[in-house]
Amino acid sequence: MTKKSGVKSSTMQVKQTDDGLHLANSILWLDAQDSGDLSFLSAASTTFHPKVPQVIATEETIKILEAFRKKPNALKCQYNRPFSIGRLRIELLPSGSVLGGASLFVETDQGKLLYAPQLQPHRIPTVRAMQLKKAQVLVLGAAHPDPSQSMPNRKREKDRLLETIQSMIKHGVYPVLLCETIGTAQELTKLLSDHEVPVAVHDSIFKVNNIYEDYGSRLGSYTKYSRKYAKQKVTVFPLPTKAGSALPPSLPDVPILCVESTSEARTTLSGCRQQTERFHLNLTCDGPDMREVIAAVSPKELYILGPYAKRYVQELDGICPVIKPLFVNDQPTLF
Repeated sequence: MTKKSGVKSSTMQVKQTDDGLHLANSILWLDAQDSGDLSFLSAASTTFHPKVPQVIATEETIKILEAFRKKPNALKCQYNRPFSIGRLRIELLPSGSVLGGASLFVETDQGKLLYAPQLQPHRIPTVRAMQLKKAQVLVLGAAHPDPSQSMPNRKREKDRLLETIQSMIKHGVYPVLLCETIGTAQELTKLLSDHEVPVAVHDSIFKVNNIYEDYGSRLGSYTKYSRKYAKQKVTVFPLPTKAGSALPPSLPDVPILCVESTSEARTTLSGCRQQTERFHLNLTCDGPDMREVIAAVSPKELYILGPYAKRYVQELDGICPVIKPLFVNDQPTLF
């Protein structure tokens, strides 16, 4: 931990555990699946199975979880509607990343904390824009390996992807897109549909698309993928859920375009498959974006969460009085 002399640590302490984070001396846990009695969920995930007695989340997050047969006992909250739990005054703020994604603003007599593991400062047309509040304690997630590197410009990457697909279609080739089931898939569905590119999406993506549309995101025209009816359509499939996982054998035998949400490749393509190119549409802020977020929040204490936390602490050394990495779920310390 980097800490300037004469600075007294806040009494709002965030404790790292093997299952999410815990706000010390309270009943509140942060993105815990099994621990404690009450856990805030920052976003829906196809791999997340919350089993705590009760969760705090947006209605949209719960709807997405229910689409994947996960039905936690939920206190459903709206953005910008403060409420109290004991001595905690709580407000959910849009994270700007995915439908229902939220940051948690907590205020007590001892100070203010902003838990924001998945922020997207760049406007995504299918979700609410990111909001921030000033706080003494800030917890951020680090999803990109290199804290000094900017991710590619999102608009230029989408333009490049669209041009690549349109060029392939002119030659009678309809590729598969591999991307995140929640967030990126909906943005790409809208992008292609807006440009009259015929689209078919995997069943899991189809479920999430429907929920996006239920909450006002117009994604355009698309169909559910099937081998029989998806000819002459660009198909959108989920990325593997684990880094380095092999691709499912059910993919159509056509060229594959990978749309990654970080600069670290998630997919391993077999030598017999055609991969033309990778594209990058970040769902969360990169290192330079993070600096702007920190400046806007003006924390006294900064905690970095994720597998690259130590790298970010080293890169951001001196940006605020106290900065410390947090590691959960057996995430490794990387140098």
